[in-house]
Parts: sequence; C-alpha cells; structure tokens
Amino acid sequence: MKLITLGTGTYEPSLERSSPANFLKIKNKNILVDCGAGTLRRLTEAGQDYKEIDFIFLTHFHDDHIAEVNSIIAALSWTPNFTRKKELFLIGPVGLKERCDSGIFKIGTEPNTFEVKIKEIEKELRFDDFKIETIKTIHSLESVAYKFSEKTKNIVITGDCGYDELLIKFANKTDLLLIECTLPNKIKSHRHLSSRQCGEIAKESKAKKVVLTHLYQSHLPEKVILPEVRKIFLEAILGEDLMTFDI
Repeated sequence: MKLITLGTGTYEPSLERSSPANFLKIKNKNILVDCGAGTLRRLTEAGQDYKEIDFIFLTHFHDDHIAEVNSIIAALSWTPNFTRKKELFLIGPVGLKERCDSGIFKIGTEPNTFEVKIKEIEKELRFDDFKIETIKTIHSLESVAYKFSEKTKNIVITGDCGYDELLIKFANKTDLLLIECTLPNKIKSHRHLSSRQCGEIAKESKAKKVVLTHLYQSHLPEKVILPEVRKIFLEAILGEDLMTFDI
C-alpha cells in the first residue's frame, strides 16, 4: 500500500497546502480519498496519471473535500486523444446518491464513454484487492472515517472529525493514521480536533505511524500545532503536500 498526501490544507488558500486530497495505491488500484481544490495538479506533481484513477472516496460533502470531483470526471471525459473505457467508482457516505441525483456531481455527461458507478457505504465494502470499513465521525451529518485494509496492513483516514472514543478503537494499532489536526489547544470545537486531542487519539490508539493533516497555515502548524501534539505523542509527523508513505 502506498499513500501520497496530495492536499494537507483546508479552505484557506495557501501556496504550501492544497485542500484535502489523498492518493492510495493498493495492488494495481488507484484511489483518491477526497478531492479538494488542487487535486489534479498535485496528482500530476506526484507523478500519478489521473486517467488511471479507479476509485474516488469522499469522507463527507463539504466543498473543500469535493471541489474537484466534477473536474476529474470532465478531464476523463474531454482529454484530447484519450477515450476512457473503464468504469469509475464514486463512493461516499449515505447521501451521495441524492447529491448525484440533484446534479451536484456531473454524472453521465457527454461524451459518456465510461460509466461512473455510485456506491454509498454504511459499514464496509469489499473488492478483490482490498476492504474498506467506515465509522461515523463527529463533524457533519454524513461524515465518516475510512479504514483501507490489504491482507494484514491497513491505513485509517479520519476525514474531518471531533474527538470520539470510538475513533480510537477504530484506529487501534493501525499501520498509518492520517488524522485531521485543525486547531491549536487554545481553540475549542466539538467538530474539529485540537492538538491535544490528536495526541491523545494517536497515543491511545497505539497507531504505528501518525500523520497530521487538514492544517491551517494561519494556525502555525510547524511552530504551534506539531509541538503541542508532540507533548503527548512524540512521533507525530506534520503532513505536507506530496509526502509518500509505503506500508
């Protein structure tokens, strides 16, 4: 399994951090988890071919996580001298089909040479090469965290979330925990994690590797967020766009 952090930022415009997006390689499958603004550019910078994407997973439906879904579908449909044939899976929590039906996601637009398969995930899905489990997170009505498993290895991606004991159990001894770490300790919110809460989840889950993401540059990730997390979990890694992790 390979993880590339394409976007470790938020809505906040930043030259250093694009909006949330991640690339996963599991066997021969190419997976995007969230697709905020800048995803296609970062994917290209990472040396990955957008024409080979097999799956798009969405943790929830806030704009900073979904802004380039339509752009990716359009690129697959309209790139000169390229005709997409293989299906594309668009997968997300319950509510995805309703949004597709309402036209938020442009499914089935011309030239329509490939099928976009819509799947809602409640607990788990299984494909030939990997399994995906979910848990509801404290953030929005639909938000979920994902666990991607291949044989004995797994990666947990929290998406946006508040503190929850169930999340600690979900990430128990995971090989890599990619966790939102939005707020310094001085700011409180039940819908986003503070530095202290990130450190506590990392420590209590016994995750083997912990990478912080969903970072506001104005909250000074290097000078404030990371030092606060490391007071509790010393091995925490500050996520940056285009980091690569092999599991």
